[in-house]
Amino acid sequence: MKNISRRNFNTSLFGSLFTFSLVETLFNHDALAKPIHAVAKTWLAEVEEASLAMKNHQIRQGEWQQKIAEIFGRVEQKDLLRSIDFDRLSKQLKIVGSHEAVIETLPKETKNLSVSAYIYGMKKNGVIPPHCHRNMTSMHMPIGGGLHGWHFNRVADEASHLIIKPTMDKELTLGEVTTVSDEKDNVHWFKPITDVSYTFNILVVEIDPTINTSGRQFYLDAANGEKTDGDKLRVKKLNSKDAYRIYGK
Repeated sequence: MKNISRRNFNTSLFGSLFTFSLVETLFNHDALAKPIHAVAKTWLAEVEEASLAMKNHQIRQGEWQQKIAEIFGRVEQKDLLRSIDFDRLSKQLKIVGSHEAVIETLPKETKNLSVSAYIYGMKKNGVIPPHCHRNMTSMHMPIGGGLHGWHFNRVADEASHLIIKPTMDKELTLGEVTTVSDEKDNVHWFKPITDVSYTFNILVVEIDPTINTSGRQFYLDAANGEKTDGDKLRVKKLNSKDAYRIYGK
C-alpha cells in the first residue's frame, strides 16, 4: 500500500479544525470521564479525522488502516490504558463461557463522533470465532494477557461458503495493532492464550450509508477449509451457535 504523503494528509484530514474543536468541547464539558487526559484527546481527534476522511471518500479504507496503525504505534501503552480507564472498566466486564465480554470506553456524549471504542475481555476457553465484516473498519490491539490472531483476505462469496486467503497467523504482542476493512484482512479470529486477555478496539460502521449491511456479517469455519487455487481456502459459513461451539474450546 502506498504511503500517505504529509501534504495530502494535512490537506484531506486537517484542513478543518471541526474534529479537534468537537473533542476539545467534550473535554471542556467533562463529557470524557477522568482519567482521560491530553494523550487521549490527541489520539481520539486523529482517529476521528481519519474516519471522517474515509467516510467522505477522501482516503481509502486501506489508508485508514495505515493511519490508525501509525497513530497507535506512537501512543505509549501505559498512557493508552490510563486514557481509556482500563483499570476501572476491565473490572466491570462480566465474562461468561466462551463468549467475549464487551464494554464501551467512550461515554454517550461522544455519539456525534464517527468512531466508537471498546474493551473486549475473554477467558482462556473463550474465543472471537472466525468471522467476516462488511462496510466497516476496525482496529484490535491486545492490552492485557496473551492473544493469538489470524487474518484472511476475503476473495470471493458463494451461497454457503467463502473463498479466503490467509494473511496472518501469530501470537500478538501487547500494543500490536491489527486492522480490518473491505479492502484488506476482512476476516479475522482471536483466541486467548492466557487465563484472561483484553483487547482495545476501534470501530467505524456504515462507511457507505447506501449499503444495508454493516458490521460483523457471518462466521466461518476457517480452520477446516478446503484448499483451492494455491494458498486459498474454501470455507463453510457458520451460525453463531456452531462457531462458538467449534472454536470456544
